[in-house]
Amino acid sequence: MNSKERFTAICNYQLPDRVAINYLAHPEADKMLRKRLGCNSEKELLDAIGSDFFFLSSRDISQNEGFMKCYKGPKLDIKEQERVCPLGIRWTRHVYDSKFAVDDAISGPLENATDEKDILKHRWPVKNDFDFSCLHQECEENSERVIISGLWSGIMGDSYRLLGFENYLLKCALEPQFIKTLINRMIDIYLELNDALFSELKGKTDIWFFGNDFGSQNGLLLSPDMWYELFFENIKRLTSLAHGYGLKVMMHSCGAISEIIPYLIEAGVDILDPVQTTATGMNPQSLTDNFGGKIIFHGGVDTQQILRNGSIKEITEHVQNLVNTFGKSGGYIFAPCNSIGPDIPVENVVAMYKAAKLKIVYSVNKEDIECGIKSIRRRYSR
Repeated sequence: MNSKERFTAICNYQLPDRVAINYLAHPEADKMLRKRLGCNSEKELLDAIGSDFFFLSSRDISQNEGFMKCYKGPKLDIKEQERVCPLGIRWTRHVYDSKFAVDDAISGPLENATDEKDILKHRWPVKNDFDFSCLHQECEENSERVIISGLWSGIMGDSYRLLGFENYLLKCALEPQFIKTLINRMIDIYLELNDALFSELKGKTDIWFFGNDFGSQNGLLLSPDMWYELFFENIKRLTSLAHGYGLKVMMHSCGAISEIIPYLIEAGVDILDPVQTTATGMNPQSLTDNFGGKIIFHGGVDTQQILRNGSIKEITEHVQNLVNTFGKSGGYIFAPCNSIGPDIPVENVVAMYKAAKLKIVYSVNKEDIECGIKSIRRRYSR
């Protein structure tokens, strides 16, 4: 199977020839891994670890500067150590155009907002502020992989950075209509911007990846009822847009979010990232028992303890357990449960991908795998 065939099998909850592999890392961790493997480019590194996926650049208009190559809007206040993004949030500058790392927010333009009029009169980005045509080359150069694109669309994260986190939580409790107005406005923006991007790259990308951290280590940041009221219909609007372009939808949320997984499935989320298995209620076996065959799991490799402190043997066993638990239903993509950080020993990263690429054999019938491969290839030959 090639990468595209492997991904198609996973989307149909059929068993691929091997686990599909993805890669996300902090810039410093990426440098260390490239040096260790003798890779001079991103393509060489992805080939070396067997990655089936490629993330386009320019996926976030707030948390880093990757979007700047596509930005054509009003001049932004960018200094040596600080910058203002198109949403008006002020950030420190230290990750620049990284694909996966993020800057630290300093302040938001709506911290002193008192009513909904302040939200509506704020200067919001529009599609004419961006030209996404520069991304065609990346698509063409990586067409053999499954291409992940689209804007991060952090309707919760961007909202609380615009207001300030404590102010956001307070208004959720005391002024829910204010928060609804803010989130609805952000949805309108991200629908417009993503529609422009999806239209520009139509037929060249495979997955839309967006994210909001709805959970902490032990539970949701908001009650399930409040979460549903604020986010369910809005996520449906976003997934509907992406599905209309033939894209699968992958949503990121760290933390203990098992309570809302049924809602995410209903809202049209196809792939759940990063599956933080150390959080409450996120045990791999429990997730598989409850949601296997209904949503694809992406991630799961423990970057908090196992990958950081484990032995090579422990890491290999951890990988085998994950793949054999999540992978039995066919709906699993191997990846870290958060971007690989520079504090993780590079030898452990090598061991993780070696285990996924070379050592894992699904605990299932060989005939089942061969049947799935033939089915996918028939589909591609039509």
